[in-house]
Amino acid sequence: MIYFLILTALTFLSYFFVDKSVAEYFLANIPSYEHIGDTISILGESHWYIGTAIIGFIFFKYFKKNKLFEQRFLFLLYINIFSGLISLVLKQLFGRIRPWGMRGDSDDYGFLLFQNFDLGILEKMKYHFATVLESPTTYSSFPSGHTTTVAAVFTYLIILFPRHLYLIVSAGIVIVSSRILANDHFISDIFAGIMVGSFSTIYLYSKFKDKIHENI
Repeated sequence: MIYFLILTALTFLSYFFVDKSVAEYFLANIPSYEHIGDTISILGESHWYIGTAIIGFIFFKYFKKNKLFEQRFLFLLYINIFSGLISLVLKQLFGRIRPWGMRGDSDDYGFLLFQNFDLGILEKMKYHFATVLESPTTYSSFPSGHTTTVAAVFTYLIILFPRHLYLIVSAGIVIVSSRILANDHFISDIFAGIMVGSFSTIYLYSKFKDKIHENI
């Protein structure tokens, strides 16, 4: 509980005091950082982990039968799908513009969810979803999907390999930080993604822990 409270506090603090200035810095230095961020970000794409989960599950279920490994790879698939769906819904709900939406003379910043209250509830909702549907990539910054994936998978790795905690956390920090360098996310998006991803794994782990630890 304390872990999630700290992340929530960091999300709010980042939004109000850090996000915009950090984003403006990296936008002003695109040639130095964006390519590096884009390259490292590849490691946060969910299809790598979903593909690995499917292949591993099929292999240990039908070829080299091992119930424990079969369940572990199935769990890997579950956490990716579950965390991904939560992230997708939140992205549409909050409708936050990405850092690169601030390029040029644009001063757009913030969440569609908390704007345009002067339109009235129905008109606001209509405008919100019309804008998100028209520019789904631009208004999908919060939470970070790549970070959600990394947090979900790496939390699982920590559960399986607690001795390598520091190595796993260090690698995770490098990957999720790349989203800031790539101008795809604000710092608060990262903290939110960590919350969604780690919560997803911890929640599903509470339901399936016997299956991934017991060698049947």
